Amino acid sequence: MNEFDKKQKKDFLMKFCKSASIVGLKQVFSEIMGNKRMKCLFLDQDCEPVKNNQKTHPEIVEELKRKLPEDAESFTCSCGKYCITIPVKQGDNLYGYIIGMHLNQPLDKITTAFVKMYISVALKEFQKEQELTKLYDTIRPRAIALSTIHTIHRLLSSTLDMDELIERMARLSLQVMRCRGCSIMLIDESGKYLTPKAVIDLNHNGNKEGKKRRKIRIGSGMIGKVAKSGKAHISHSFICVPLIEEDIMGVICVKHKTNRVSFNNFDLEILLTLAEQAVIAIRNAQLYEEQEKAAYGSIKSLAVLLDAKYPNMYTHSERFIKITLAVAEEMRLSREEIKSLHYAALLPDTGKFGIPDKILRKQGGLSSGEYNIIKKQHIESLKILQPLEFLKPAMPIIIHHHERYDGKGYPNGLKGEQIPPGARIMAVVEAFEAMVSLRPYKNRRITISQAIKEIERNKGSQFDPEAVVAFISALKKLDLKKMFYNLLIKR
Repeated sequence: MNEFDKKQKKDFLMKFCKSASIVGLKQVFSEIMGNKRMKCLFLDQDCEPVKNNQKTHPEIVEELKRKLPEDAESFTCSCGKYCITIPVKQGDNLYGYIIGMHLNQPLDKITTAFVKMYISVALKEFQKEQELTKLYDTIRPRAIALSTIHTIHRLLSSTLDMDELIERMARLSLQVMRCRGCSIMLIDESGKYLTPKAVIDLNHNGNKEGKKRRKIRIGSGMIGKVAKSGKAHISHSFICVPLIEEDIMGVICVKHKTNRVSFNNFDLEILLTLAEQAVIAIRNAQLYEEQEKAAYGSIKSLAVLLDAKYPNMYTHSERFIKITLAVAEEMRLSREEIKSLHYAALLPDTGKFGIPDKILRKQGGLSSGEYNIIKKQHIESLKILQPLEFLKPAMPIIIHHHERYDGKGYPNGLKGEQIPPGARIMAVVEAFEAMVSLRPYKNRRITISQAIKEIERNKGSQFDPEAVVAFISALKKLDLKKMFYNLLIKR
């Protein structure tokens, strides 16, 4: 028999001797033999102690070696007390021996038959338990892997924001791998360094990031070598696997199991599955970012062209965009809502495209006919934006930012909470921008403080009270002198 088979049998015997069956046997045997508590010695098939910290009792071992019994039988040790030898075997497969030491009486035939039957049944039951455990250990990582795939798919559908996506992946890895640290690093544009995108270490300040993020050169250290070779690395407390599409795009690493046991091949298999799905998610987010950049560039180009021909007529200033987004942060809008609002603020006021210049440049009030033209053309002009898929989430803001909180605005006369939050914010900031800036339809502008008072005066009628409060709070945090420098020096 080779050493590997011996070790497997010894490991099996050690687990069996700790099982509930052996505990029960000791209790029953103690009652039968008249001992308060039967002491046992567990030996492998070579008569070596199974437990390292177990007292060897060499006199008993020597007695056993003289004659290795086939069945349970009694013998008298050198101290003159009775002992019992119980072979742990199934068929021809011998695992070792259990020695019941220093008994009050020898073993009779009935007890011998009972012990033999008990051990046989207990062995069969224990083997079934071990097979089920092995099956569970085999199936569990695959079940987790399937669950991980499902969870990643939900991540894909819930966000395409790269930072948010990678942060979620890191936290998902902590949960799935049951570990205390995770980092996801992507190769930078130079192709020479790994840049940390998410680093979570529960051993430092709860769930906050631990060590300061730093780049790692490709090929340097264990993480750098994984990124260079594309081969996963596993140790007792650390796993690092590559993120591979056509080329290597980064790595995902986990460390320190929460129960302090070592990582195994099942853990590696789970993390590899997670990494495969992470690559799909990251690639989709990268493609989305590229589309966003292209869309952003298109909007900016359109705004620049229009501003060159009609200065301040259709476009919003940079400060308008900055204030709008600052108000959105004050109102705690979601990332998706802020992104849609950003698009809406960047876009030229396309609702004015079909409105005659004489109406746009008219100073003073508008007639009812002119106002109806503005309302009609606002909707008609927006049709040029409908084919642009990426603008769909922003369209309600673009359409309704001329609504009034009291329901007297246009195009639909929406009131209060019926108006999208982004549109309510834009209504406040656009009115403020118009008051403090020169426009073709007015000769003068008012001061910033006067404009703020006018906004407050119309709170609850023209403007959403919550948006007004957030607007004023945002202005206090912004550097107004720098933002309105050109206006201030012209006064």
